[in-house]
Amino acid sequence: MRFRPALTIPVYLVLAAMPATVCAETPDQPAIHALPLPWPPGFSRDVQGSGLPGLDGGHAFLWNRPAGFDAVSTLRIDRHIPDGSGEPGHTYKALWALGSSGPHNAGYEWTITGELHNRSLASTGAQNVAVNGTIFKEANGIGPVGPSWAGNFNCVDMTDEADPVASCIGAEIDVSAQSPTTDRNRQRVGLQISTGGVPGAHTGYGILLGNLTGSVTDRGFSFQGEGTYGIGIDTAAGRFSGVPILLGSGQSIAVDGHRDGSFARTLGFDGQDLVYGTARGAVFKVSDAGQVQAASVREAQPNPPRNSREACTPGDHAWDEAFEYRCVARDRWKRAALSDW
Repeated sequence: MRFRPALTIPVYLVLAAMPATVCAETPDQPAIHALPLPWPPGFSRDVQGSGLPGLDGGHAFLWNRPAGFDAVSTLRIDRHIPDGSGEPGHTYKALWALGSSGPHNAGYEWTITGELHNRSLASTGAQNVAVNGTIFKEANGIGPVGPSWAGNFNCVDMTDEADPVASCIGAEIDVSAQSPTTDRNRQRVGLQISTGGVPGAHTGYGILLGNLTGSVTDRGFSFQGEGTYGIGIDTAAGRFSGVPILLGSGQSIAVDGHRDGSFARTLGFDGQDLVYGTARGAVFKVSDAGQVQAASVREAQPNPPRNSREACTPGDHAWDEAFEYRCVARDRWKRAALSDW
């Protein structure tokens, strides 16, 4: 891959674009005051005529490859909000990267990219992350702390298109292998969610789907693509104090669905009975007391007893061409003759 020439800016040039006061790496350490370095030729304090300090146009490239381990951040931006500042509903940014794309732009515009080339051995136990967002919800000594998001992604469709032909995706996670291979240990994971924290910590939801009043979501979860799935939902390795899947009264599961969302057979609970039904209505019901209602019953195999003392459990039933058999007590059969009419 060929890259367009970039403008390499040494660290002292980056510092020249910063305020006169340069802070140490740790916020608790006292600030180190230094005189601002002079701006080199070809650079401007004005960005697009806005009057804000920065670099006007061109490509900026910050390169940092220390000889040994470097515990100091290559580039750090601090923003600490004092008490009583900020306006309700206004979003402030510690770092704001703004990009735009024209209607005929065929290129992929990525506003922020985090790329890490990981070559660490698995035996080291190192955890290498391309992009990390961590928010610490900390006590303030006054009252309950407000909502916190470690990451927030929004795709706001402002096109007014009734039926869009291209996606608006809040977040996409891609995991791929670059050669034909297997994964018997199941280590390539599209999304991993770890909850809990310390032993005894409680988490309300692992995944929570919610939509606004009046809005409609066609599919909560959908499996698509040209590949093959081994198991759609796997709960075998989980430990549940309740049930793996919870349905409310009046809800059901479609057992013969199609991709367009149509189906003809369902299994669910109607508030009184477990119900299997078709488009024509219920064909099988089971009450909490065990009472069974069915449109019809067919015994595929007769299995008649050889004598009245053959092993059986009360309630067992059998038949042949001449008799109906019923187990009335343990290992005790009785029969009734059948006749034409």
